[in-house]
Amino acid sequence: MAEVSDIAVYQKLTAIADDLEQLAAEGATLVGNAALTTAARTVRGMATAVYGHIMNNSDETQDS
Repeated sequence: MAEVSDIAVYQKLTAIADDLEQLAAEGATLVGNAALTTAARTVRGMATAVYGHIMNNSDETQDS
């Protein structure tokens, strides 16, 4: 299996979160909307963590 860069992971997670938010906006029921909104927030949190990791590694690279 090919390696996936951290930036690719961040971009994919962000795209998934965007899709989930769009689905939540179109949700027919309150329960479905809540589930999709929660999932979007969780995935966006993962993307934010990956982004923080990218930025920390970027700072370390610049310090070298």
